[in-house]
Amino acid sequence: MNKKNLFEVDLNKSSKACDPCALECKKIDEKINNRKLSELKNDEVAHILKIFEDKE
Repeated sequence: MNKKNLFEVDLNKSSKACDPCALECKKIDEKINNRKLSELKNDEVAHILKIFEDKE
């Protein structure tokens, strides 16, 4: 994985996610495992979305 300065990348013009975000998206995709969102249990959704919690 190449380290890039995230401040030098204009994410509004990027067609690709940064490496950390892409990795998290891949993990979420694996957890959903081609199921419809309506098929997920509430506790699964909470666990999947945990990565977006504010850590302050």
